[in-house]
Parts: sequence; C-alpha cells; structure tokens
Amino acid sequence: MFKIKNIFNKRNALFGLVTVMFWLKTYMAYRIEFDLGVNGVIQHFLLFINPLAVTLILFSAALYFKKSKSSSIALIGILFVTTLLLYSNILYYREFSDFLTTNIMVGSNNVSAGLIASTFAMMRPWDLLYWFDFILLVVISIRKRKTITEHYFKPAKKRDIFAVTALGLALFVGNLTLAEIDRPQLLTRTFDRNYIVKYLGLNFFTGYDIVQTVQNSQIRASADETQLNDIIEFVRENYREPNAEYFGAAEDRNVIVISMESVQQFLIDYELEDENGVKHEVMPFVNSLFNNQDSHSFNNFFHQTSQGKSADAEILGETSLYGLPEGSAFQTLGSTNTFHAAPAILGQKAGYSSAAFHGNVGSFWNRTDTYRHLGYDYFFDAESYDVSGERSLEYGLKDKLFFKDSVEYIEQLPQPFYTKFVTVSNHFPYPLDEQNQGFPNAQTDDNTINQYFATANYADQAIEEFFDYLKASGVYENSIIVLYGDHYGISNMRNPHLAELIGKDKEEWNEYDDTELQRVPLIMHVPGAGNGQVHDTYSGQVDMLPTLMHLLGVETNEFLFMGQDLLSENHNSTVPLRNGRVLTSDYSFIGQSIYDQDGNELSDELSEAEQAELHLIRDEAREELTHSDNIMMMDLLRFYSPASMEEFKPNDYIFSNQLDVLESNALKEDSLLKQRDGHSSEGLYESDAPELINEMSYREFIKKIDPDKKLDFEQLE
Repeated sequence: MFKIKNIFNKRNALFGLVTVMFWLKTYMAYRIEFDLGVNGVIQHFLLFINPLAVTLILFSAALYFKKSKSSSIALIGILFVTTLLLYSNILYYREFSDFLTTNIMVGSNNVSAGLIASTFAMMRPWDLLYWFDFILLVVISIRKRKTITEHYFKPAKKRDIFAVTALGLALFVGNLTLAEIDRPQLLTRTFDRNYIVKYLGLNFFTGYDIVQTVQNSQIRASADETQLNDIIEFVRENYREPNAEYFGAAEDRNVIVISMESVQQFLIDYELEDENGVKHEVMPFVNSLFNNQDSHSFNNFFHQTSQGKSADAEILGETSLYGLPEGSAFQTLGSTNTFHAAPAILGQKAGYSSAAFHGNVGSFWNRTDTYRHLGYDYFFDAESYDVSGERSLEYGLKDKLFFKDSVEYIEQLPQPFYTKFVTVSNHFPYPLDEQNQGFPNAQTDDNTINQYFATANYADQAIEEFFDYLKASGVYENSIIVLYGDHYGISNMRNPHLAELIGKDKEEWNEYDDTELQRVPLIMHVPGAGNGQVHDTYSGQVDMLPTLMHLLGVETNEFLFMGQDLLSENHNSTVPLRNGRVLTSDYSFIGQSIYDQDGNELSDELSEAEQAELHLIRDEAREELTHSDNIMMMDLLRFYSPASMEEFKPNDYIFSNQLDVLESNALKEDSLLKQRDGHSSEGLYESDAPELINEMSYREFIKKIDPDKKLDFEQLE
C-alpha cells in the first residue's frame, strides 16, 4: 500500500514538492491579492505559468552544493527569501496597490518608515498560508534531519541539475516569447509594474528592477558638475524673452491642465461624414475653445513623445525636457531624479498648491513615485474613485465620471492651485460601451480608426461638462485652462487607412505624411483675455512650460529648459521630434531626406552646399535632444539649483488616503469650499453620463427630473 512517507524516499522529491507549493501559493497571491487586470486566454495562461520558470531557476541553485547539509540550508534560505519577497509585496499592495521597488526597499526616508509602521495593520489571519511551505520544510528538516540529508540532498548528477535549470530557462524563454506576442515592447516601455508581474512574474520584476536601478546608479555616479557647462551655455543661447503683451496675463490664477488622450490636430474642426452623407462635428466644444478669442491656440504644434507616450508628454509639458529615446523616463528615472517641474516651481515661487488626477492606478507609468519628485502635493488616482463595473474601461475611469467625481477634491484645494487631469477614454483601441454610443463610426476598413472618432466625441462632451461646472462654481474666471493632445491616436501603420478621410491618397502615402500627422492641439485658454488667436508657430510640447510660466508672470531664465516661450516674438520655430526628425516652417528633415512643406523630396535638387547648410539646422536641433538626455540620464539637475528652488524637497510620503491629507491642510481656508461657507459645489455639476442615472435611486431620479416636486412620489411608486 502506498504511504505518504514513501514520497520522502525518493531523491529530489522534496525539491519538487517545495517548488510546486511555492508556484501554487504565488499563483494564489496573484489571483487573490493583486489586481493585475488579466484578460483573455493567453494572459491567464501566462499568469499561471510565470511563477514556475523563475522558481525552478532560483531553487535549482540549491542543488549545485556538493554537501548535503549545505544544499538543505540553501533551499531553506532561498525559500525564505522568495517567500519574504512575496509576502512583503502582498502587504505593500494591500495599502498602496503597487509593488515594492528597489528604491522603496532600500530607502531610509519616511516612505520606508511608514511601511514598517503599517505592516501589522495589513496582516490577515490567512496569511499563514503564504508561509506554510516554508514552515513545513523547516519542521521536516529539524525532525528528520538525517533522513532529509541522506535521501533528498545527496549530491545529484550534474546533468540532472543542469536539466532542472535548463527546464526553467526554457520555460522562461517561452513565457517571454508569449508575453511579447501579447504585449510588444514589454521590457523596453515598462509602463506599468503590474504588466511585468502579470506577464513575467514577481521574482523577475524584482530582479529586473534591481538591474535597472544599478544601471541608473552607475550612470549617475559617473556624472559631475562639469557636464552641465555645455548645457547651460546652450540653454542661455536658446532662451527667448517673453512678449510684454502677454507676460503675466494670467498672474495668480488657478492652473487647470487637461491631457487629452490621443487627440490629434486633424480632429480640430473636423466633420465626419456618416454612411448617409450627413456630417457630424467630432469635437465641437474643443473646437469652440480652439477658435475662441480668449484662447492662444497652436495649429503647428507637435507631440515629441517616444515609447513613454502619455508619461513622456507629462515630462515635456511640466519640465521642458524630453522623455528617453527608449523606455519611459517616468518608469526608469522618476523615482530618483531631480526635476524642476511646474508644480514645484509654482509652489516655490508663487505659493501654489498642486494636485494630479488620474482614474487609473498610480503605478501606471510609475506616476505615484514620479509625481512626488515633480513636486505634487496630492495625487488622486484610482484609489480615490469608484472604478468598479461599468464605470471604467481598460485604462481607467470614464472621462465624464472622472471629471465629475474629481469635484470633491478640487473644491478643497487651497487656491491658487496647479492641477492636471489625465483623461483615458479616448485611448487605443477606442472601445465605447453601448450605453455611451451615439456618435457614428467612420467607414474605413480599419475598425480601430472607425471607433476613434466616437471616443473622441465622448471626450469632448466630458470636457464641456467640466467647463460648465467650472463656470457654475466660479472657478473658471480665475483660472487659465491648458488643453493639449498627448500623442498620436492613429499609428503610422494605420495612417494609410485614414488617408481618404483627411483628403489624402492611400496609395501615395509616405513618411512625410506620417510626420505631418504628429500634430496635436494646444490650447491655452485665459477667460476674459480677449486677445487670443490661432498661432501658426511651429512648436512642440517642450515649449509648453516656459509659455505657461510667462503667462503666469513667472520668469524662467534661471531654469534649464529646452523649450521656448511660444508667444515670444523671437521664438525659434525648429521642432526636433523624439525620433530624430526635425521640422521647420519651410523644411522637414526625415532620415537623410529633406522635404519642402508641400511634401516634395528635395535632396536631389539641392547642391552640396545647400544640403550642408540645412543639415546644420537639423543637427543643431538634434543637439537639444542630446542635452536633454544627458540631464535626465545623469540626473544633472541635482548639481544645479536655481535660487527659487533651493528649499524644494520632494514629498517624503506615499500618496494614499489623499482626502484625509487634504482635509488636514491648514491652507484650506483659501479653498472653493471655504468660499462657499462649507457648501459643496458638487450639486452644480451636471452630466448626462448614463452610469450616473443607473446609480441613482428611484427617488433621486424623480427629484432630478422634477425639482419643483410637482409629482407625487407615492402614486408613482
């Protein structure tokens, strides 16, 4: 008869048992403790298999010890460390909805101290299950030490040990291949720690994060102040004096920045023709702002992002530096670098409070860490909103609900404030649930393009509702509102399918046309200004910050900005894109080719002297990218402290329970809520979001449609 104890009479059986138990408990933690957003068969399969590959590789290290006792101790030690890592992440995730990074684990600031203080509060009775395999192994090793040594840690044949390690490596390669198929550029973009854990596992993420941290530390360690010399000279030559007509036009006003996800310039004033020949204006409200006499709008404004996409746009817009040529600056450098960013500058120079709003998890693009270093006082992420059920799409809370639910926090912010709202509804692949549909789809052979116009229209409606609230609450008149497209919505691969909709020939589409479509809208709306216009200036996202600062009456000549004031009379209209292409009002430099602004390729028509002169313009523009990369990768701003920033230090707490922190702010006497004698402005917000009607009780709905109470509740019920 088979007996359980016979399992322990086979060499390496204990190794297999421990491996399987650790694999299964890790998978259990993935499903129970972490919200990884797993969708589809492939992702579920990868989530199940990814703990096994790295576990086999790590645990097989114990088999390489020749002495049985050493092998036993090594396996116990490896199991303890990996279990401790798993459990520490479970506790951390329960509080912060994120995974532990190297900087958090080794940090000595209040962040780490706070983790220790909250450990016991995060523990649960069932947590013993996560330690069961370790406790079992220790007990067996103590009670049957001789048996364990003789039967399980006898020196194994080298080929058997290599086979175990090779199996782990083979599984990992297969895991990585499937992950790249399902999520291309997973490791180069690294936009969310959740994605790496979901696809490749927690142990892999920790090792990957350590390697990245070490690499960044080595680059930082090799830098010194002398590497700033050329950069300072470049910035001084690049600086442009503000236009006296506009300088200080929005002084002391609140700042409201709206990042319009995936909105491209061709959508401005665009009308989509449906299958019946009827034309529909895609973004009527944003169009009205773009052409408003109180707006400074720019129709030759280009996004300058790379793999960091939305996060790159934030870096560009708030620091006047570029994202990285590969990967995300938020993810790679945001936890450690020194920044001179809009929230910090306005906080130090003009006493502004600051808050960022985003209806997704704070770990996405590493915003939680990066926003601390940008100088934000508050960050309201998914933790601060109800993102359950039909309220959210893949990338977070729907825009109409996002803006409405943010009012609770906006009205408590001390004024003047700097705020940023990162929208998500107009995000690839542009899904829109049935209850929010109504705008027609385009009629092309690409379904992504077809849906793009409908989600853009939804975003436009959400922005209009938010503006109506700002006006009703009185915030509007004392604010400057900046709206910008963060990056392209239609990729180069799909652009030929878009061609016919924008009056182009699909068969003649080329890289020049791709470059032209990198325009995104920029609107700086100053209520009551009356001197706005649509500017033809060639410009990019790197120019946003100096322009905004000058409108607020804040001088910028002490900062190392790569951009220039767009309203300056001497603005240099040369725009480097992150991929090395350079645009001017007369030429486009794409690879080795030169195009005029009619799209004609000129390389063969220009003399060598003419080409050399134009290439000099191109190379000088690309120098800007090099200087920015050096600042970012070597963290050179730690050696450069303008007088106004000497007292600035990044927030030393993790963004959590933000409403409690906000309510304890001694400066809230300057808030909108205080101005309204404690009466909330939430009732002023009007939205036609169907989700809100679904959430209403019957009585609340009747009250909304019958404010004068003419209907009899009892009869209706």
